[in-house]
Amino acid sequence: MSPGMPPSTAGAATHGPRASPPRPAARRGHAPQWTEHQERSLIGRAAEALRAHGSTPQLLGFLALAVTLTALVVLAGVTLAGALAALVLFSPLVLLTAPLWAPVAVAVFLAAAASLLACCAGVAAVAAGTWAHRYLTGRHPVGAHRVETSSGGAAVAEVASRVRGYYDAYAREHGGYPPRPHARVKDAAPGA
Repeated sequence: MSPGMPPSTAGAATHGPRASPPRPAARRGHAPQWTEHQERSLIGRAAEALRAHGSTPQLLGFLALAVTLTALVVLAGVTLAGALAALVLFSPLVLLTAPLWAPVAVAVFLAAAASLLACCAGVAAVAAGTWAHRYLTGRHPVGAHRVETSSGGAAVAEVASRVRGYYDAYAREHGGYPPRPHARVKDAAPGA
């Protein structure tokens, strides 16, 4: 203990912020006390929980967790070792045959990437067109209120009102709105 430090801060300075209370020494004929490292390990925590509470389900949970984690670590190590061994064994074969399969692999990768990009762009175009059609015909799709309140919303609302005007003019001139693509067409003959 330093001469200028009060007794309450002297222990914190020597042991750090995680200092544990001192434990009584082991008596003759008794098991030794658990060390700080053993209490922080999973098995040490399980033994401490069993000693303190006598909780068998908690101990079984800790043991199941320890066994599972150990098995996963072992499997990860075996997988990594197998992958490294395969890399060492097959690398000469890969290097010797690379001029044969590398151009084909690059061509297949580029074709797959272009196809995926084209499909995504097509889906996005169909979705945007469907949304715009629903908005312009006045059926208020999801997010329509955001378009109407945005800065460019006035222009969009003006276009939508014009399209609605065209639909109304068509309806007045032809006696109804144009058929929708998903609407059922009635039979010409009632009994057919």
